[in-house]
Amino acid sequence: MKKFLQNIFSIDTKSTNRVIIKICGIKIRFLKKGIMEEGLKYTQLDCPVTEIPPTTGSLRVIQMADLKMLQILHGLCEKHGLQYWIDFGNLLGAVRHKGFIPWDDDVDVSMMRDDYEKFIELYKDGFPEYPDLYMYFDNNGKNKCFVKILHKTLPYVQIDIFPYDYYYRKVTVEEQTEITNEIKKSRNKKYYKLLYPFFVNAPNAMRKRFVKLRDKVILKGNIVDKSMYPALFYGVDYPHMHKNHVFAYEDIFPLSTILYENIQLPCPNNPEAVVRHIFGDTYMELPDNCYPRHTNSSGFSDELSAAMDKFINS
Repeated sequence: MKKFLQNIFSIDTKSTNRVIIKICGIKIRFLKKGIMEEGLKYTQLDCPVTEIPPTTGSLRVIQMADLKMLQILHGLCEKHGLQYWIDFGNLLGAVRHKGFIPWDDDVDVSMMRDDYEKFIELYKDGFPEYPDLYMYFDNNGKNKCFVKILHKTLPYVQIDIFPYDYYYRKVTVEEQTEITNEIKKSRNKKYYKLLYPFFVNAPNAMRKRFVKLRDKVILKGNIVDKSMYPALFYGVDYPHMHKNHVFAYEDIFPLSTILYENIQLPCPNNPEAVVRHIFGDTYMELPDNCYPRHTNSSGFSDELSAAMDKFINS
């Protein structure tokens, strides 16, 4: 009941660098005072973006704790023969900085749907090897439901896992745009917003909804034949803001590896092509919004720093 009421109305001023007001499932976000100014230290540097040094202080501690989580995920996937790859900002960080983007504060990875569902089934009841970690479904009851791995006592330490799906054939660049538009339209049906109170506490029902939506609207009932090396697309489970949600098979598979904070991690077969696909041709340029998106640095105490260090070195 408490979670239900929080989705009706709540105000969050503590968890991130934003003030978040939630009204009937709709989130309104405001950047806190002074956050934009933090990015000036990067825009004022007189060096190429690739030579910006790693961050320091509490943000670096969070990054290293996130890296520890990523190493744990890597081991679990290897143990069960599951494939994942670093994606979105972390893939950009690998290509551009050989690690975290200096102002980044989370980890995004992706899996194909089959491995994604296997991972959920394996760890839906917890991580026996790592009892301080747990799985959480970020579910808004409307157009979003994906898996996060969180730490029970350490805030800000998290991994987002996004599913990809196979299309049923190869597609042209023009068809990529058409499929992307179909995905966006199908995921934003108005009646989903009306039904959200009944789905916000039901991630399994949401996942079934998305799979049904994928099969009926995007795949149109066609059977996927992986031997044909078909296109891939972002799972409809999340309303990605990127312009193109469809990828050529050969840009993702076979997976390769890339240097990330002095370790080798799985990445798409052609990481530069994927980064350009996601962020555009300006991906090697410094953006205007160089600030962390998820952390609240003002709430970072000495006790929290010590606990993070213990986790990092465990």
